[in-house]
Amino acid sequence: MVPLASADAGVTMISKSRTIGLLLTMAMLTGGAVWGVHALIASAGGAGSDYGLDTNGNGKFEWLEVEAQVSLPKAGTWDVSAELSGSSPPATGMCGGVPRPVPMMGTRASYGPIAWAYERYFFPAGEQTVRMAFAGTDLARAGVDGPFRVHASLSLGPVPLPYEGLRAPEPFPSGDVIEWNYTTRAYQASDFEAPVRPAFFTGGHADAAVDVDSDGLADFLELTADVHVNAAGHYTLSGYLSAPTGSDVVRTIAYAYRDFDLSTGDAKVFLRFRGDQIRQAGVDGPWNFTLTLFGLEPLVLGTVPPQSGALRPIAFFYPETLCGTTGVYQASAFDDTVEFLRYTGRFEESTPDRDADGKFDALVVRAEVEVFVGAGFDLSGILRPVGGSAVVARATGQIWSQDGTQWVDFTFPGPEIRTSGVDGPYDATMSLAPGTWGIDPTTTYVTKAYHASDFDTSSTGTRGYWIGNLSATPRGSSLSIAGEVVRGNDMLAVVFEDTLTVTLTDSAGYAVRTFQTKVALASSGSSESFSFSADGMASGTYTVTAVLGPLDRPVDVKTVVVTI
Repeated sequence: MVPLASADAGVTMISKSRTIGLLLTMAMLTGGAVWGVHALIASAGGAGSDYGLDTNGNGKFEWLEVEAQVSLPKAGTWDVSAELSGSSPPATGMCGGVPRPVPMMGTRASYGPIAWAYERYFFPAGEQTVRMAFAGTDLARAGVDGPFRVHASLSLGPVPLPYEGLRAPEPFPSGDVIEWNYTTRAYQASDFEAPVRPAFFTGGHADAAVDVDSDGLADFLELTADVHVNAAGHYTLSGYLSAPTGSDVVRTIAYAYRDFDLSTGDAKVFLRFRGDQIRQAGVDGPWNFTLTLFGLEPLVLGTVPPQSGALRPIAFFYPETLCGTTGVYQASAFDDTVEFLRYTGRFEESTPDRDADGKFDALVVRAEVEVFVGAGFDLSGILRPVGGSAVVARATGQIWSQDGTQWVDFTFPGPEIRTSGVDGPYDATMSLAPGTWGIDPTTTYVTKAYHASDFDTSSTGTRGYWIGNLSATPRGSSLSIAGEVVRGNDMLAVVFEDTLTVTLTDSAGYAVRTFQTKVALASSGSSESFSFSADGMASGTYTVTAVLGPLDRPVDVKTVVVTI
């Protein structure tokens, strides 16, 4: 008994009689050129046949059709689960541009499986023809030439639960199961339709140890790889370092992950592996590495339109994989406590009055940071009078920060400052502690002078997103309005959607233009730009007001005055 393969890749069922009739007709009219049908050739093993199917006439097979001749003991709805394997690995190796197929625990004489098919049919009892369709892109991606080995399991009733690597599924529910093995004719991997590749590795890579705090111990191992990008968009990169063991067992040294945007053309991508993981593993390099690039990722998930209940279609692309070996390193040369970020020394402060009652809802201190590895951080801030020890207010929260330079907001509630009765300036002590083990960097900043009575007794709460900037530029009798809505660093896996209304009023207070647009902020730290044009404007002074959210309870409001 051979274990069932997991049927991860679903295949659209094709009506047998309709397809064969269409194929024969097209073959007679075109001499077999358009549809690319091979003669139905029976091979050694189980009774069956196979042929490549070219559905768009480009000379490449989109499907490998395999037909099994089997005798079914009972009538009923049969589940057909099939896997296809090659006889040997691709010439380019396990990972040199060709991703490794799903690894199997059991030892096999074949390479794979590299493609799967699942069908569900009703059959009467007796001799039947069962068709399985394997995606040509799976075969082209694997880079393996045929003949291919096909193993199929037909089950009536409960589907057996497979335990891969075992000689038989356990437990084995009651029901009829038929196993079918077959070897196809010879094919070249290049005979099949190549998958769409939004981006792929070109082979070049480099690695270097990075000492962030100049203490003589490396905080990260930075691995850089060359890629070519065919489609601009959002991508994710993951990878791990492993130690050679001389067997199929993989000993993981460190792992890393990041996401980013790529533009078309040649580019470089990088991962930073944490030094504390490398030091803890205690294994010296060189290490093997595996990088996997996923994309394109949809920026906005949800329904479109929201009231329809229909899901947005999400394109799927095969991941790209690159394997290689790093340079020589000593595990002891890496730090056991790494720095995830550092402060740049730049600060900003603001006092929002969101309900426009003349009192400040909060004191917001912004600190610019350089993040070396994307991670979750626990945010903590304490506000004290300069030279004093009494706590005036506290700021707490959790954020997710991508790698790169960015601003982090420490929001001290206005009611706490007012209740303290302590006037400023204030000494703000701020820290960001990584959710995982690492150094907790702390910085201080002295604010401007305030009266405690300047702050509100109640607050409308903190904002998760706001109007980042607003500008109005006159060009003759036209006025160009532009701005940006920004989402803060948070750890919420939701999309923020709202309405932005921009009103243009003249010096008498009359609204002469009104614009409105929808805003969707997909992820932490994201932003969305907006722009409008008001043409045919008379000379004069105008006020541009941008309101984010409901007009009666806005999330944020910005104004700018301009003269034409």
